Amino acid sequence: MAIQYRSDRKLPWRVYWNNPHSGKRESKSFATEPEARKHDSLTLHRLQYEPESFAGLGEQSAKALTVEGVVYLYLKDRDLKPANLRFTLLHVRPVLAEVGSIMVPALDQQDMRRVVAALKDSGVKQNTINRRVSIIKAALNWAEDTGLIPANPIPRFSCPRGEDERIAPPTRAEIDAILDVAPERIMRMVLLGLALGVRVGGSEMFRLKWKDFDMERFTVRVWAADKNHKRPWRDLHLRADFVPVLSAWRADGADYVIHDRGGPVASLKTAWASTLVKAGITRRIRPYDLRHAFATYTLDSGADPKAVAEVMGHSGMAMIHKHYQHVLERQRKAVMDTAPLPNLGTFAGHIKRPNGAHLVVPIMELV
Repeated sequence: MAIQYRSDRKLPWRVYWNNPHSGKRESKSFATEPEARKHDSLTLHRLQYEPESFAGLGEQSAKALTVEGVVYLYLKDRDLKPANLRFTLLHVRPVLAEVGSIMVPALDQQDMRRVVAALKDSGVKQNTINRRVSIIKAALNWAEDTGLIPANPIPRFSCPRGEDERIAPPTRAEIDAILDVAPERIMRMVLLGLALGVRVGGSEMFRLKWKDFDMERFTVRVWAADKNHKRPWRDLHLRADFVPVLSAWRADGADYVIHDRGGPVASLKTAWASTLVKAGITRRIRPYDLRHAFATYTLDSGADPKAVAEVMGHSGMAMIHKHYQHVLERQRKAVMDTAPLPNLGTFAGHIKRPNGAHLVVPIMELV
């Protein structure tokens, strides 16, 4: 199979493949390259893992659908972007290796427990296992809701919640060490992460264009990640000391703030890893930890947690409480320690023993 571009066509991008059921060449055309690549990924998945699906649903009954077939149809219906589709397929394939060929009505909780055990034996962390299992459950729920299958065979199957991996955000010393050796794109990623708290990657940071910035009003419009449908963008304030830096970057004439020869950047993970090595940093720090650093340091300096959540594009306070609880605990302790109350030791004389006698307590023991 392959992707072909034909400049003289209304739908110039064509994906073609050989149908393993009929042996005939088949193809489908698209207006854009991302659409074609998404279909190419799905078709390749079908060819490798579900070739019987090319027989057509008209030749299959709902009872004949395998778990693999339901997952394929579910992903096709979701119409994911190519990058999200590849990521989802990467997650779900180890699960389908265990249960993909099982007919949906025959799937049971014992099968899913076998999946969980196999993933654990291969060293997969519990939260990742939960994410992979959730894809299967979502596909089965979708198939039930759309009438493709009579019922989800594992409606009550669940996995234990795993421990969240806590990685301390980069310290000021580590940030300085990174910036001392960072190439231009990594430097921009670091400063944007620390200044704006945006999601590091293609969902937000790598989508930033100069047309989104208003230097006169010191604002930037951040187009939110696709999962935030209620609030497609948020306008953030630019710190005055960051505006000259942005103006200098803008002089390169590219449309994107972080770019690859003028075009969008897909990933900087390799460049980030090599930068950490050059900076002499041996512990694990992810690019996404720049966003965590923004939250940690703003909360630590006394910022309102609700305002921080809104700036970061969270729809509620749950993520703030989940990931930055240690900062909020320090804030609560600080409230108790700095409350403008009288010296509590002066009330020692009012404390009485059970027999009615006054208790003499040294003041320092209560302060």
